[in-house]
Amino acid sequence: MNILSVYDVFSRIKVYGAISLKQRVLKTIKSKFFVKIVIAIFFLGLVAYCSYTLISNYSDISRLNAQAVELDEQYENQLNENEKIKAILDSEDKDEYIEKKAREKGYVKEGEIVYYDIS
Repeated sequence: MNILSVYDVFSRIKVYGAISLKQRVLKTIKSKFFVKIVIAIFFLGLVAYCSYTLISNYSDISRLNAQAVELDEQYENQLNENEKIKAILDSEDKDEYIEKKAREKGYVKEGEIVYYDIS
């Protein structure tokens, strides 16, 4: 039985007692419908929230994976540079290397005169 058929049945009854019964039945049907709507809206909201959270987490994971790859590359580059410096410091040319790096930073030997070209 749907809502219209229940409504039609009670609208044809002319008995006074049936009017209150009619109102109670319609109220029950409307309240059940309202509860179903509220539950449906709740579940739609829950699905929307879960979808948003899933997409947000996926984008965070992608960003962090890209950052991890970049940091791994930097780490490997730094290890290679450290090996080169260790090789230089273990060789006979370490004094020349140290002097070269010091001059790059602006250091000079004691008693050395530095001339700057201002032209």
